[in-house]
This record gives sequence, structure tokens and C-alpha cells, in this order.
Amino acid sequence: MAQGGTVVYSLLAIMELGFSLILFLMAWLAARQALRLRRSGTAERLHRKTRKLLMRTGVLTITAFAVFGTVVAMVSSLPSIFWEDRLTLNMPLVGAPLLAIWFTTVPMLWTLWKQTGRTRGVLDRSIAQQLGSRLFVLPYQATALGAATSFYITLISPIPYDKWKLSAPLAIYVLVMIGLWLHHDRRLAPIREWLRSRHEEESADPANLQLTDPEREPKPRY
Repeated sequence: MAQGGTVVYSLLAIMELGFSLILFLMAWLAARQALRLRRSGTAERLHRKTRKLLMRTGVLTITAFAVFGTVVAMVSSLPSIFWEDRLTLNMPLVGAPLLAIWFTTVPMLWTLWKQTGRTRGVLDRSIAQQLGSRLFVLPYQATALGAATSFYITLISPIPYDKWKLSAPLAIYVLVMIGLWLHHDRRLAPIREWLRSRHEEESADPANLQLTDPEREPKPRY
């Protein structure tokens, strides 16, 4: 029984490693696509890019569910000593960013896809402002990082589960996520500055100001 359990565990662990690697690649490609949305320039190009990113998100989700499936198979067929770390670490590392994608990024992409389907030409200011949100990119990056961390944990995880041995990759995951968050702050600073300067230029446009006719100014009475 113990030998049979080890064989089943080995097969499921190999499947989990393979799906985690595919998930990492898919999420990394999706993050690159999300970064390129800001450089679309026209509504037509942005419409095509959002459609492709939504399709890639669907494939990415199927791959994530394949990872979940291997963990569920472990839980249903093996003692807890084999899958305790998968249930408490691997699934949250993959599942939490995936939820962020579906509850934040996908609704924003869907709205953009519908908006750009009804417009033509250069992107207007409101859409450019939406593209400045980190929520278009960060969830995909978190998914890629979570898949990579899950892959590494599966490789080094001892049996039985050792929390201290796995604390190092988790700490690296947290530090990298903080770094990505700060990086987006620096990256978005020029965009925010550009939008602010455009707003100031439009406010200072002479066509928008009411000029006073000097001949109509009231003259002082003596």
C-alpha cells in the first residue's frame, strides 16, 4: 500500500509540475500582452489586443484548474502526509491571483473591449486613464510568480511537510510581489504626470476661457 501510494504520488507530482510550468508560461505571456495595451494607440488595435488577452486568460484558467485537479486527486487518493503542503501553499499561490484576474482584470478588459468596439481612431483620454491601472498587469504577474513558486515548492517539499524549509521561497514570493507593486508605482508616475499636464493644458486653452472686452470694462467715475 505504501509503495503503491508512492507511485501514485510520483505520477501526480510530475503532472502538477508540468501544469505549473505551463501556467507560468501562459501567465508570463499574458502579463506581456497586458503591458502592451498601453501602447495600442488606436481603438481598433486596443479592441484586438483585449480580445486576444481575454482568450489567453481563458486558456490560463483551464491550465490553473488542471493544477487544482492534480491536488484534488492527491487529496482523494493519498494520505494527508502527501498533500498537506499542496492544499495549504500551492493552491493559494495559484488560486488567489487567479481570483484577482477574474474579479478585477477581466471585468476591466471586458468593458474596454466593448468600449473600443463602438469607437474608432485615437484613444480618448478616459480610456488612456483606465490603461494606467496596475490591475491590468499585476494579477497576471502574481499568477506567473505563484506558479513558479508552486513549481519550486513541489520540487523541494519534503515528506512529511516541513514549514521551515518552505518559508524561504514564500518570503521571496512576498518580496518580489512588493517589488512589482513599487515598480508599477514608478512606471505609472510618468503616465499620471502626462494626464495631469494634458488636463492643465486643456484648462488653460484660450478657447475655454472667457476673455473680457476692454471696451466693455466699466470706467471709473470722477
